[in-house]
Amino acid sequence: MGRPQEVRGAVAAHLQIEPALLADGALLADDLGLDSLAGIELATALEDRFSMRITDDELAALRTYGDLERLVLRKVAA
Repeated sequence: MGRPQEVRGAVAAHLQIEPALLADGALLADDLGLDSLAGIELATALEDRFSMRITDDELAALRTYGDLERLVLRKVAA
């Protein structure tokens, strides 16, 4: 399993949804139902899973699943 699929699987498992619903353009709030608390919980889960940190500013700037995946992949590669 590649890193993008690993991120997709981790997000899908946390949100208890099918990975296929995580299209790049899926809006975190509108399409996936993430409010600010759910976003923080997801960020914390991803930080623990991938041993990296997502700042409050980075989290606030995320709009789509694609934004989130790119951020996590960039941080894991650093």
